[in-house]
Amino acid sequence: MWLPKEVVQAVDDHARIYYLDSRATSRWNSHRRNGELRLLTGWCWVARDGDDHRQGFKTMTVAYRDAYYSLVRLSKAPGALSSRTRFKVIQGKRGAA
Repeated sequence: MWLPKEVVQAVDDHARIYYLDSRATSRWNSHRRNGELRLLTGWCWVARDGDDHRQGFKTMTVAYRDAYYSLVRLSKAPGALSSRTRFKVIQGKRGAA
């Protein structure tokens, strides 16, 4: 994982990170209520006080990052891109005529 030890420790103090595997999702999906969406596999976090949780992250690092901003920093994670985000193209010296 490419996160500083301090960040990992802070998240571990506030949340439990775990992987939701296909066995667990199969059990849930076979007993879900009418109209509920299927549960998917992936990394999850749950706050130690039980007040919040998120699931479906592709990697453990992303789950830690999300929990860090949500539970430790009490903010939204920076860098979220929207469909309106435009990148500025900067031409390097090699491409200049």
